Amino acid sequence: MTQLDYIPEGYEQIKVVDNLFSFFKTDFEPKANIVLYPRRLTGNFDRLAVEMANFFDLKEGKLFIKYSECSKIQYFQKQVKDKDIYKAVDIILSDMECLYFARVKTHMRLVVNEYKKHHDVHEFHVDGLNQDFDRFIVCYNDPVTQFVRNDDVIMVSGNNVKVKDNAPTYQFASGDMWKARVRNKQRNSADDFLGKILRDKERRAFVHRALRSNLPRILVVGDKRLN
Repeated sequence: MTQLDYIPEGYEQIKVVDNLFSFFKTDFEPKANIVLYPRRLTGNFDRLAVEMANFFDLKEGKLFIKYSECSKIQYFQKQVKDKDIYKAVDIILSDMECLYFARVKTHMRLVVNEYKKHHDVHEFHVDGLNQDFDRFIVCYNDPVTQFVRNDDVIMVSGNNVKVKDNAPTYQFASGDMWKARVRNKQRNSADDFLGKILRDKERRAFVHRALRSNLPRILVVGDKRLN
């Protein structure tokens, strides 16, 4: 596939595919932490985010709508008169259904202004704490997730990371679908010691952050737990 100008050239930690079948079938081995399916979507997702925030009366924070609650999104869509917004909702519902049938626990996330969890998502971090899973994400409007190369990661401890000063940053495009390798489950003491020596987390963790925005944002996020 043609080299994307927003992915580091020759970067082995990101595998780029050109169709959904390859997206679900491609694994992360031997070195990758991301499988990326670049897409350019039609529909006005910026206006959709604003309309959804107004409809659900979300002035600040975040709203989660699980796949099992898709009727809420469908009810919103019935009120929509703008064709571009209607089409954007169709794409979101289709993505949620696609992930659900791939056995991914899926939800739509509407975010208005800044939000925080147990760690600050606006700082570079890794997902998951003492968990192993694959995380699937689509950001439908800007700003989209920003990340750094693993070569520029100095330390990973829990969710927290330290990156080199002035490390170059990269950013996916709106509409892209990607899955991230999250492997933070505790091993036995021997494996943990060997992992520290080999710097496994620093070499394989996906180090990223959410950029701050005053505009509403829409994402679809899903996790697929590992046995």
